[in-house]
Amino acid sequence: MSKGTVRFPESVIADGRVGTARIREQIAGAAARLASAGPSPLDTPVARMLQAYDRTAAAGDQVRALSPVERMQQLGRLPRGKKNKTEAAYELDQLAPRLHAGEILWYRFEAIKLRLADNTFITIDYPVINAAGQLEFHEVKGRWTDDARAKTKIAAAQYPFRFFAIQRAGRHGWRVEDLTSRSW
Repeated sequence: MSKGTVRFPESVIADGRVGTARIREQIAGAAARLASAGPSPLDTPVARMLQAYDRTAAAGDQVRALSPVERMQQLGRLPRGKKNKTEAAYELDQLAPRLHAGEILWYRFEAIKLRLADNTFITIDYPVINAAGQLEFHEVKGRWTDDARAKTKIAAAQYPFRFFAIQRAGRHGWRVEDLTSRSW
């Protein structure tokens, strides 16, 4: 590259327009959105947060900082059938090699949903059929909450299958706990 030559990354070039013309258009669009009386995309979530804060303050409750667990839970859930990073890592590190080696015959992500009580269900992360032909349920969590552990233990008490609670242990290991309550 010679002196004085300007090179733009591909992300800067849009529809054949480079630099100031595109930037002017973006600024004009943003100014028009700010000047309009209509709601912007962030107005609704911000209003909901302020309402929650106002209700807490009106009730006389102390407004407190959220714990790390509460912040994690507020991030929301992934859509049904979508793996989080821990579940994907468990499949890649443990299940796929065991399937290839013949230790397990089959597994599938969120294939079975179990009823625990009225309007209470648990969707097991990985139902697995081992080489002996037995069905096992592998529930993978990055961090086990009391609710998740209780649901898994209730399912283990109600159904005649082996239930495993799996959690990441460091970078390259997995902590596996057998939650099966009976020797079926």
